[in-house]
Amino acid sequence: MASPRTLLLAGAMAAALLPAPASAATYMVGDAAGWDNGVVDYDAWARGKKFKVGDTLVFRYSTPEHDVVQVDARGYAECVAPDNAVAMTSGNDHVVLGQAGRFFFICEAEGECSSGMRLTVYVH
Repeated sequence: MASPRTLLLAGAMAAALLPAPASAATYMVGDAAGWDNGVVDYDAWARGKKFKVGDTLVFRYSTPEHDVVQVDARGYAECVAPDNAVAMTSGNDHVVLGQAGRFFFICEAEGECSSGMRLTVYVH
């Protein structure tokens, strides 16, 4: 029977061989342009990025002109936030992508979403 020290050493060596977990990334939505009307095609900005569970989206924008609201696919398509939606209004909002799936965001200010202030991301 192996000694406790040998078992501990073997366990530590096995753990060292496991792949390191990928570190979470932080994405500034719209890069330097931020979250602002008419500046960026946000879906084009997201295209090609590999969003993963644990990554963070940072929405930077001027207040009180803009906000960020997470919506469902219908809210995204129709540019309408549900009545119970909570708008983020800090101008420096951080959203952690906590699970896999598709996420949708809009600016709720009148006319902003239909003018392009909306984003969809797919999280792997």
